[in-house]
Amino acid sequence: MQEKTKKLFRNSLKGLAPPLSLSISQWSDSYRYLSSESSAEMGKWNTDRAPYQRKMMECITDPLVFEITVMTSSQVGKTEILLNAIGRYMHLDPCPMMVVQPTVEMAKTFSKDRVAPMVRDTPSLKKLVKDSRSRDSGNTVMQKMFPGGHITFVGANSPSALASRPIRIILADEVDRFPKSAGDEGDPLTLAEKRTTTFWNRKHIRVSTPTIKNISKIEKLYLKSSQEKWCLPCPSCGEYQPLEWDRVKWGEGIDGIVMQCEYCGALHGEREWKSKKQLNGKWIAKEPDNRHKGFHINELASPFKTWEQIKKDFYESKNDTEKLKAWTNTSMGQTWEEETGDVIDYQSLFDKRIPYAAEVPDDVLILTAGVDVQDDRLEIEVVGWGLGEKSYGIAYEKFIGNPAKDKVWDELEEYLKRDFKYIDGEKIKIINTCIDTGGHHTKRTYDFIAPRQNSLRVYGIKGRGGDGIPIINKVRKDKKNMIDLIPLGVNALKDLVYSRLKIESGPGACYFPSNLNRNYDIKYFMGLTAEAKDIKDGKIIWKKIRERNEPLDLRNYATAAFALLRINLERLAEERELNKGQEVGSYKTVKARPKRSISKGVK
Repeated sequence: MQEKTKKLFRNSLKGLAPPLSLSISQWSDSYRYLSSESSAEMGKWNTDRAPYQRKMMECITDPLVFEITVMTSSQVGKTEILLNAIGRYMHLDPCPMMVVQPTVEMAKTFSKDRVAPMVRDTPSLKKLVKDSRSRDSGNTVMQKMFPGGHITFVGANSPSALASRPIRIILADEVDRFPKSAGDEGDPLTLAEKRTTTFWNRKHIRVSTPTIKNISKIEKLYLKSSQEKWCLPCPSCGEYQPLEWDRVKWGEGIDGIVMQCEYCGALHGEREWKSKKQLNGKWIAKEPDNRHKGFHINELASPFKTWEQIKKDFYESKNDTEKLKAWTNTSMGQTWEEETGDVIDYQSLFDKRIPYAAEVPDDVLILTAGVDVQDDRLEIEVVGWGLGEKSYGIAYEKFIGNPAKDKVWDELEEYLKRDFKYIDGEKIKIINTCIDTGGHHTKRTYDFIAPRQNSLRVYGIKGRGGDGIPIINKVRKDKKNMIDLIPLGVNALKDLVYSRLKIESGPGACYFPSNLNRNYDIKYFMGLTAEAKDIKDGKIIWKKIRERNEPLDLRNYATAAFALLRINLERLAEERELNKGQEVGSYKTVKARPKRSISKGVK
């Protein structure tokens, strides 16, 4: 009987015991298991695999730290830091937590693909969260209950989810992708963090790759923090320094890829910089007394990405502004400085025109078109595409007349059906056309597109402004008008077109004919360069610097028509050579081709 009483007291006292005083890195090393769905290295967690993560995790449980900002590249394990924080608090210090993702869809994905496998494969967590099939589990995709607390997953675009019950720990992921406002209620990060006000031990954890300088939320937060950088000692002189791209060198007289020490100038390869000395790395703060802790690190220090891979990514992006911007953000963890007010010299583009020996230059493999609807006319540009996504202006035409009448639409249809010819007489057709459905003739435009969408591959488009919107977005089925309406990211298109206009030659370069009958006169180039980039109210905008900008719109639409094809130009060039003398670019030829990944010049 005495033994039973002792056992009862022991079990009771276990419930009253304080939580284990483990930091997040200590908890992770003791309890966390990596899942096969989210990691190439499944199994027991080991912080020494990426030792820079240790301090980032430890400061979260520091009672004197309430704000933690992590500005990083990809491939450094920032998402795992969030997961480890979630697991440690669920297990040892249960409380109400909230994960904020840019959208509701991303919140669902994070819950299902990252958190659920972690709970399933980590025994200490699995016993805390009941099976979702149980009636009283409280375990759904958007919320998971556990003894003493819960975790809710929300999208920054959902104002109602951001403004209800009190939360002690906010974990905000990819904050630079958050909308500027959650509905009409203001900044979503501010809304979420206000929910922690009543907790003396609250935590605000924000992580993100950065985006645009002077707009990036994560950079603004980082600059208000301790501003710590991960530094490694030089293998020669031992001076600590961050790994930076502008000190990476390769080429003649250099064995492989090396980084130059900023103190002694010695050159050492990746293996020397990141061997055992990686474990001796340390965070060096610009503002060490600041209790808002901020961390910055890039892929050069990551054990998950080699310098050779980073160099390859750089070479693939350096001639494409949009790709280089993405590389700067995601590989270097740095903001991209936009060239606002950047104006392209239309006269120099006009002067660089070249005579075409035939209607279609021999390098052209595909023809696409863009159509703009004005109140008194239709305008079209036909663009040819060659290897390396070089583009060739083929023709710029106007069909004068009222778009409410059939005449101009009949002229457009005949033009879209016509054959274009190479110098040897070989024929090629326009294979994809994008028509703007905005303006005053939307219904008439729909009526033209609907019966021809498949036969002529004509697609209705609707432009969407704003930075970060991809060129091609999810197709919207307009059942009433029987068409597929394709939203286009117009900022991304203009960025792409302008970056290519600056290329002198090689992949991505733009060529224009000097032949008079093609209509590439000075007015065309004034319209093609009629906008400039600016920043207003923390947003990137494109503003007109000249009134007429239809040529820019048309080039955007023809570029989008090419992006929709997802054509492998290299393979198409090989097939054309094999089928010399046969008609290429026909509807049959491209329809038979399975969709492949977008070619290198289109994001």
